[in-house]
Amino acid sequence: MNFTKSELEMLYQYAAPTKEETLAGLKEIVPVLERKDDLLSKVIVWNTIRKLEKLAEPECSRFIADNRAAFIEKRNNSIRQRLAAAKAGKGEPVLQGHNLAGMERFLPETRHMVTVDILNSDSPVGFPGERYRFFLSDEGYKNARASEKRGEIKIRNHAAVMAGKLYPDKKPQAQER
Repeated sequence: MNFTKSELEMLYQYAAPTKEETLAGLKEIVPVLERKDDLLSKVIVWNTIRKLEKLAEPECSRFIADNRAAFIEKRNNSIRQRLAAAKAGKGEPVLQGHNLAGMERFLPETRHMVTVDILNSDSPVGFPGERYRFFLSDEGYKNARASEKRGEIKIRNHAAVMAGKLYPDKKPQAQER
């Protein structure tokens, strides 16, 4: 039996351990869909119900469990988790925020480039442990300094920006050979 992606998603959302319980859950939402005039969702639900009714009980329960496991595995392999794994393996946080070649760098009001570490959840952006690069105006830089004084972020480095060119405050240290 072939299920469409939409039918599998519907099955995942309403899946119960047995065929009867899953069918009961799907049939409960049909009257709600009829009141909302959501024809596409109604068709998806009815097709899912018809296909499940054709499956025998032991295979149907196994199919429901396998489908649920596949969706959980996809959900667990999310972008945030892959980023966390990359951070853990590398030791350094992944740099987020503005790109070095981004248009923010070349805006006329941009005067500062900062790299910041997020220290706590009171920060206006991000989550603790994340690292960001921002191209800021003078007002934005004042706000970043105020946020650093409140202990929300730590400014790791700063560079002046003029016409898109970067002028770092500190000379980069010579690389060890």
